Amino acid sequence: MKKISFIGTILIILVLLFIIFIPFQTYLVIEPRSTEGDPVLFRLPENHTFSVRYTHSIHLSEVEEFYRQSTNQIQQTKLLYEDTAIGMPANAEGNETFERTEEGKYLISNMNKVFPYIDIRIGQVVANHRLILGDKVYPLADYFDKGSVVRMHLKKQTLYDQWKGVTVVGKR
Repeated sequence: MKKISFIGTILIILVLLFIIFIPFQTYLVIEPRSTEGDPVLFRLPENHTFSVRYTHSIHLSEVEEFYRQSTNQIQQTKLLYEDTAIGMPANAEGNETFERTEEGKYLISNMNKVFPYIDIRIGQVVANHRLILGDKVYPLADYFDKGSVVRMHLKKQTLYDQWKGVTVVGKR
């Protein structure tokens, strides 16, 4: 009986260690490129999609870039914008589709641009970069200094990593 109890205890300990130290949850991690500041982890919605919305610095109109998790990389799927002026595409490439929406905006869809990470400079004056997760909007300037450069990437996290003190947004 003692042998069975000992084996059961060892199995419980191994299962707990597995749960604590094996990465199982993928987060969108945004971290400052400088050595100052802590990363912020955002829990992705169930459909693994998110977008970044900002005001274009030259023509001062809204731009929204749509992304989804593609394995451990970020895939851009759509681009929605109001003006084809400087810095914005005037047409689609390859298998992408280009259309004008009912609201008069331009939409490029069927995009398949895959990135290991995306660097963003948080706007100091106009840009107002916002991360959109489901129906929640997170202004990046609430987490990082205006004018700083942040890197956005996907990373699997363990419970232990989360307990070490990183900020996790959107916990369920």
